[in-house]
Amino acid sequence: MKKLIDKKAKKKRDGKCYFCDESDYELLDCHRIQEGANGGRYTDFNTITTCSNCHRKIHADKIKIHGRYFSTVGRYILHFTNEEGKEVWR
Repeated sequence: MKKLIDKKAKKKRDGKCYFCDESDYELLDCHRIQEGANGGRYTDFNTITTCSNCHRKIHADKIKIHGRYFSTVGRYILHFTNEEGKEVWR
């Protein structure tokens, strides 16, 4: 089983929203990529730091997260569709 994370520590470590670079700690959320209802847990691999605005856009399907993958260069890559409908791997 993967280790659960401390959401406050993750927000401090990441320091900004993954999508818009908002850095006000009070506005940052920890979003689960795979929802809790589908078995998603608060692990480092299954979470991303977002601001409250982008978090709401995810839940409204304006930003669509398709998944997170481990790359051959040793880092995680997020696959998502942004607000403009452009598919992004970052």
